[in-house]
Amino acid sequence: MELRRLKLLQELREAREELLNINFENSPDTPYFLVNKWVSKWETTFRRCDTLDHRMVNIGRSVMRAMDGYEQERDAEIFNEMRPIFVDYIDQGLSILDQEYEVKPVLEEYIKRVKDTKLAEMLKEFNISKDTSPNLVAIGFRTILALIIQEKAKRLNPQSNTATRTDIALEKMIDSARNDNVLSGDELRLLESFKATHKDTYDFVAHRPGANKMVDKNEVETMVDLLNKFLPSIIN
Repeated sequence: MELRRLKLLQELREAREELLNINFENSPDTPYFLVNKWVSKWETTFRRCDTLDHRMVNIGRSVMRAMDGYEQERDAEIFNEMRPIFVDYIDQGLSILDQEYEVKPVLEEYIKRVKDTKLAEMLKEFNISKDTSPNLVAIGFRTILALIIQEKAKRLNPQSNTATRTDIALEKMIDSARNDNVLSGDELRLLESFKATHKDTYDFVAHRPGANKMVDKNEVETMVDLLNKFLPSIIN
């Protein structure tokens, strides 16, 4: 492989790692400013990629276009939601530069950054089993969500009821987090929407007999989507 291509591959991997490590929640700067600063740092690399292969999407311009209109937005969750889109632009470039490059899902990158031992192990098992054992995954997913909420509480207020709970039943954890102001309004809305549309399905898998009480594999996408939204707040 030519030297220019090898160098660009290394730089794109570094840019990807930096993007995943941006902490949108605990910065005095707006998320837009943080991403714009990242784009500026790697702009030369993105331009070189663009000129090396005509199939390449211009990563910098694509990221800036995706953020258009969000210059004054301070909601970290919105940018956590957009981050996988930015990462995908880089992954497209990596795949073009090296056809043997294995694109790792953003969820996998988030999981390896989780520090709590129990949560990290459950997430690894979730990731391994989600495509083959959706019913078992659904049973464990409620515990995973509860542990994520508790981990966030530990960061915000280690002495809070939510942070110190020994009962990690999801319903009770959500109520506790609401009382302790652990979750933002958007996070609460996401969880309430999940409870309203999916919780009964997961409860049926765990507590009801019958072949009609099983999880469709499409439900896995909902679980992954929730994890991609919640995990960034406890890993950076």
